[in-house]
Amino acid sequence: MDARKLLLLFLLAATLLALGVVGVSFYFLRPLKAEPWVEGALKGTGLEVREASYGLELSPKNPKALFAFYPGARVEPLAYAPVLAPVAQAGYQVVLLKVPSGIALLAKEEALKAKAAHPNLPLVVGGHSLGGVAAADLAAREKLPLILFASYPEGDLSRETFPTLALYGTEDGLLPREEAREKAKRLPRNARIAFIPGLNHAGFGAYGPQKGDRPAQRPREELWQEVQEEVLLFLESLGWDTPPPPQALR
Repeated sequence: MDARKLLLLFLLAATLLALGVVGVSFYFLRPLKAEPWVEGALKGTGLEVREASYGLELSPKNPKALFAFYPGARVEPLAYAPVLAPVAQAGYQVVLLKVPSGIALLAKEEALKAKAAHPNLPLVVGGHSLGGVAAADLAAREKLPLILFASYPEGDLSRETFPTLALYGTEDGLLPREEAREKAKRLPRNARIAFIPGLNHAGFGAYGPQKGDRPAQRPREELWQEVQEEVLLFLESLGWDTPPPPQALR
């Protein structure tokens, strides 16, 4: 085989390899978009909805605290609005954080940017799935209250004592119940751990089905309400039931 044919074969192989890499990257990194109705639904909530450099803010009047939330891998932050908007309506400023390439581990500090924009509000961090791993890392470092959806810390935090809520679904195909129970051993002592009957992995947001997951076994509006109730009970247990004085918010 002459040199010209070898060169052509080499170029063809390199092109096919490049296309394969692009295709695999697109498959694994393609965003999981919020369902089309979600953005419009926010208009009737009475919240101030604002895009900031660090994420989407859902703001009530005179918020009691700031809840910064890391999305799951590749999930558009807006997808969590149906679950967390009622939390904002109850008086907690919610920030759905933006993270590069949809990977929260690449932006663990993002919640602190939201805090810097609202220095007089106490900060709670949380996240779904991989986003929860990032939130747990920041919570451990800064000793912040933590809320996890279908997630767990990367390291062992069982000797820690900061307030923690961890919610899981009984139908989660990506984090099955027994695995979740085992991983929950890493949580801070006295963490509240609850399994929502009928809830799956993707059911913590509104972005459609997720590969490897199981179908939810109950209407998602019911499931979301249970998640909201758990989150609000946790937040209220922190003792921030009175908003900061108005001058502190200026």
